[in-house]
Amino acid sequence: MSKKKLAFVTLGDTRLEFYKKREHIVKEESQKLLDILKDRYELYVPETVFNIEEGQKVADEIRSRGISAVIIHLPIWATPNLAFRVAYSTDKPVLLVGNKRQDSSSLVTMLAIAGMLDQTGKECYRLLVDVNNAKDLDEIDVFVSACYLVDELARSSYCLLGGRSIGIGTTVADPSQWQSLFGVEFDHKDQYEIVYRSKTYSDEKVAFYKDWINKAFKVDFGELFSEETLDLQIRSYLALKDIVKENHYNFLGIKCQTDMSDHFVLQCLPIALLNNNYDAEGPKEVIPTACEADCDGALTMKLLSIASGNNPSNLVDIRHFDADKKELILANCGSVAPFFSKPSSNGDDYSTTLMPHVFGKAGGGSLQMIAKEGKVTIARLFRSKGKYVMGCFEAELESRPIEELKKTTWCFPHEFVKADIDYDKFFRTMNSNHLHTVYGSYGKVLELFCKMKGIEFINYNA
Repeated sequence: MSKKKLAFVTLGDTRLEFYKKREHIVKEESQKLLDILKDRYELYVPETVFNIEEGQKVADEIRSRGISAVIIHLPIWATPNLAFRVAYSTDKPVLLVGNKRQDSSSLVTMLAIAGMLDQTGKECYRLLVDVNNAKDLDEIDVFVSACYLVDELARSSYCLLGGRSIGIGTTVADPSQWQSLFGVEFDHKDQYEIVYRSKTYSDEKVAFYKDWINKAFKVDFGELFSEETLDLQIRSYLALKDIVKENHYNFLGIKCQTDMSDHFVLQCLPIALLNNNYDAEGPKEVIPTACEADCDGALTMKLLSIASGNNPSNLVDIRHFDADKKELILANCGSVAPFFSKPSSNGDDYSTTLMPHVFGKAGGGSLQMIAKEGKVTIARLFRSKGKYVMGCFEAELESRPIEELKKTTWCFPHEFVKADIDYDKFFRTMNSNHLHTVYGSYGKVLELFCKMKGIEFINYNA
């Protein structure tokens, strides 16, 4: 993965003779930061800006390089209006970075510039950095990552295959709202495209995938899950891969129930493999895909995937929670990426079992698994009175005996979550039965993303 782009612009003092007397502070403070940042980001570091014309040239260069994360560095007193054109080189907030040295006047100029920018309506964030303090450096990373998240989402294209599934109104989205708020292209196709494309693939290619599946998963046929329905699930996946490739889609929502699940084949396996980071042909791009045509679910999954460096995310139902035990049970109907399962002890790729589903007259397999242990971020974009809100918390996934799945639904993939959250607030404000998980800690990045987009952020950990 390429490094995120960052502009690091140092402002000077128009009183050049006075600046020269303290130039050693500028060099010391700049070098300390750049020695760290150069290993993390693709940096653009222009010469120190001393006048408006230089500021304009720097701003033009930032735009031409497609950089949206901009640090305005204030190591000593800087002439405040020099910040103006640099700050407006990006449509994102800018980060004002200074130091805590008493001999620098960094704080003085930071407050002057922050006030000036705020008066004009340009949002900026303030940070006095100690390079020996990891938390300060983490704040820079959160800022850059949030800018990157805004940009990458705006470059994304979504396709909804089918329409609203089994009456779940929270899965429906307004394409115009997505385009105006997030910059996301919103397309639509009929699920019949999966059906007719599925007939075009050779038996040899289907057999190649089936052989991989039999090696990677434990396969338990029975009831309406058979060799024939597995073939159809594989063909559905191949169709969806081609639809994505031909149309340059980055994430999807698929209706499935009840037309595909009752009259063609369940889409659980195709969705799980789209969400995964490799398949029978090797490593692949993760295509966040929500079942039940959950548009806001897919959007949340895409955000989590981008934030994590394009790792798999998922969609899970909120099946049970216990505030006293501080735990949740999240279980999905069968479309969680095998990436989430714990590697099996006998050396197979996954401890995942393909088995008969509990619904779907057309048949097909569900992926039974328990998500592996680890730190996770769990989030959901939903709407309240027409406006977007993000609910989010960080938690730990725990392992449980496989027999625990019999208490909910035996064939479903499960997450057992230990979370120190406000369960009453969660119950009263979460406007969705679906949540979405990614491994890693990204709550602060998502919070800043929401701030940049004017979206309310609910931190259930707080």
